[in-house]
Amino acid sequence: MKKLTTTILFALAFFIASAQQSERKIIELKKIISLSAAQEQQIRKLSDEYFTISDSILYHVQDPNTASQLNYTANKKYHEGVMNLLSDAQKVKYIRVTSTPEVNAKAEAKIQMLRESNKYSEAALDSMKNETFEYLMLEKVVYTRDRYKIRQQKDNIRKLKQYEPNSVKESNTREKLKAQGKVNRGNINW
Repeated sequence: MKKLTTTILFALAFFIASAQQSERKIIELKKIISLSAAQEQQIRKLSDEYFTISDSILYHVQDPNTASQLNYTANKKYHEGVMNLLSDAQKVKYIRVTSTPEVNAKAEAKIQMLRESNKYSEAALDSMKNETFEYLMLEKVVYTRDRYKIRQQKDNIRKLKQYEPNSVKESNTREKLKAQGKVNRGNINW
């Protein structure tokens, strides 16, 4: 009897913790995008399932390889479920807001590579930073939206590369040359 009571309490604790985590996810989403009642209900259901599986993996699966595979499957199901529920505008807005700090850091790193070349004025670098940021944000949207659809992701990135700004191309080239030891004090050693 004591073991049954403990099991029931443990299951109840899982359910309550899962519901709290689901509610936090809904609050996070609603701060960024508007959700319909149907979307909110479906996301709550997906979140509850995800957190229940995630907690079960954490506490009950001992083999790390099995846990990793189960976690991947749970993440994939949750991510694809949420992405299928949101409209394209909602996806883009959510990804833009949550990814801005990361994309800003990447854009700044690319501009720093160009700054080291001493070929551009600060005004030119500022304008390049804006175009670099927008391009990297488009990449981030594709990578996030199509995270588990690898073939579609690669096709979309390949299409996006056609519009890659020259500042990003030059920064990438300088980064590769620097890694190969061919850049010294901002100059390229051919």
